[in-house]
Amino acid sequence: MSLYLCVISAVVCYWAGKRSLVNGLVALLAVGYSYGIVRANVPETFSHFIFDAGVIGLYMAQLFRRLSPVEEFRVAPLRMWLEFLIVWPLLLFVVPIQDWLIQVVGLRGSIFLLPFIFLGARLDGEERHRLAFWIAGLNVVAFLLAGAEYFLGLEWFFPHNHVTELIYLSKDLVGHTQYRIPGPFANAHAYGGTMVMGLPLLLGALVQKHKTNLQFQMLVLGVGTALLGVLMSAARTHFMVAGILIIVATFSLRSRLGYVLGWLILIGGIGLFASGEQRLQRFIELKNPDVIAERISWSVNMNLVEIATQYPFGNGLGGGGTSIPYFLQGRIINPVAMENEYARIMLEQGLAGLFIWAMFIFWIFTRRNRDPNDAWYLGRRLAFVACSLYFITGLTGTGLLTSIPQTGLFLLLVGWVGAQQPRTDVVEARAEPRRAEVQALHA
Repeated sequence: MSLYLCVISAVVCYWAGKRSLVNGLVALLAVGYSYGIVRANVPETFSHFIFDAGVIGLYMAQLFRRLSPVEEFRVAPLRMWLEFLIVWPLLLFVVPIQDWLIQVVGLRGSIFLLPFIFLGARLDGEERHRLAFWIAGLNVVAFLLAGAEYFLGLEWFFPHNHVTELIYLSKDLVGHTQYRIPGPFANAHAYGGTMVMGLPLLLGALVQKHKTNLQFQMLVLGVGTALLGVLMSAARTHFMVAGILIIVATFSLRSRLGYVLGWLILIGGIGLFASGEQRLQRFIELKNPDVIAERISWSVNMNLVEIATQYPFGNGLGGGGTSIPYFLQGRIINPVAMENEYARIMLEQGLAGLFIWAMFIFWIFTRRNRDPNDAWYLGRRLAFVACSLYFITGLTGTGLLTSIPQTGLFLLLVGWVGAQQPRTDVVEARAEPRRAEVQALHA
């Protein structure tokens, strides 16, 4: 069954990707949104690769397509960085430090999803708007399932097995009597992170002038269910990032008064609902500085220096524990793990690999392609803030580059932030014929 699902995933994403980049991304996100619950109920070896098969299908459909001049302009500054980030792990792959299967999994975690940076840089405003609309729909579906888990219990949807072990270990709410809610995802952190990563696109699309009433209503539902999903997942890091995005969005709104009032009503309604549900209030622990200090000390401590000294050239791809499946855990040589994404990169790619990533992140932080006349100014600002915050929170956890489908959305936003932005008047001139065609179809 799992092998059939992999084939279906690859074929559907390839077919959708041949039609357009947005169609391919939507198909792949649909696979990613359902990946956790499908894998839990089909606990076979190949079920771990359902999303990967869809990614391959999308790559085959899109990565070798000829780019337009505008797309070439957008992706130009990212080419060199992608080459460095991909070629270095490929060179390390031929060094047999770990078992070859472990190195294959490690290579997957190091480079497999990086082309999403390239795909994110290619998207134009119309494509981002379409993608945001479908993300809103997926958020609503995910929330309906999460609501059923909230009231009926996880056992109705996630059987107890080795795949769902992490889900059933997260019984730490209301005095360790309630579980965090994973929705259809592999765990609660993937749910919360995916919801947050979609917010820049959703809020950016929400303030666009050219949208129908249906699109507006769906985007509002998408934002509302995303914020509720973050609360239900009870992931403090994701709540913190979502809170900062809300603050930035609130003070960045330059649109009509109705948008501002509607936004404040939505946030106030969600806050009022959460105030009456203790299961949605785990974020209150962030008020305690001792809790924050303790959490950071788990990930950022002297062990990081000791590991760098002991493994200056890395412990081999996969040697840092890059989402190694349970059936391969015994093959890891000298297993070392830290709750720190940069320690993981150093363990797998050595100090050289960590240096390449540090330079790339610094370059992203210094991007200044900001055009106040850009209709997507708010969305891109939120994307920059979200990417920056998640790069920083990588110091206190792992999974930033391997979470399904959060990593895909994260890297799409990284590509958007790093892309070279054409002048607004050029983009508008190219978009006008397409917009007129869409309006004629709706007429």
